[in-house]
Amino acid sequence: MAVKLGQILIASGVITEEQLKEALSLQKKKGGRLGTNLVKLGHVTEDKLVTFLSKQYGMSAINLADYKIDPAVLKLIPAEMAKKYMIMPVARVGATLTVAMADPSNVFAVDDIKFMTGYNVEIVIRARALSLQSRSNNKHKLLPQ
Repeated sequence: MAVKLGQILIASGVITEEQLKEALSLQKKKGGRLGTNLVKLGHVTEDKLVTFLSKQYGMSAINLADYKIDPAVLKLIPAEMAKKYMIMPVARVGATLTVAMADPSNVFAVDDIKFMTGYNVEIVIRARALSLQSRSNNKHKLLPQ
């Protein structure tokens, strides 16, 4: 069973019990994901959240600002789908498409990507704020900048 994000952040000393309660209260009132609410409240940075989400899900994290993505890879997922699921295709090797997403628990997104592209999908976690900005800025090859 996966450890809950709030527990990971408290155990690591990133947030306090009180901050977790505040974020959960906001979640109850206005919805949203716990991590997003912690960022909105200023209790954790988005970069730190991505690091801990990668631990929670056992997935790699990626900073999209560090990469230029091949335009052919970007075209594998329609812009509308990328916006809907807050995803970004970052690489394709053989029959595997690597996709960066802020919410790796969204199995519907992963299923839709597999169905639409016909590729096996490997998920990496990325910061939410960088996704759409990076899609519009990336018109090159996948290389560290």
